[in-house]
Amino acid sequence: MRLLKLLLILFVCAAGPAVAGPYEDAVAAYERGAYATAKRLWGPLAEQGDPDAQYQIGMMSYRGTGVPKD
Repeated sequence: MRLLKLLLILFVCAAGPAVAGPYEDAVAAYERGAYATAKRLWGPLAEQGDPDAQYQIGMMSYRGTGVPKD
């Protein structure tokens, strides 16, 4: 019984709310159409070598979202 209580407590603590980082915040911004915010959040990550952020910045440029069109 004591082990069951301990496992239950550990499960509840581990199932706490997830914390979103800048990448996830950028995804949420992009999905709601806030392209400038997404680019601002992905930019530093891409410069630090994050391949996912680099890809997203590249796709924004390719699609013309969040960048000036020429």
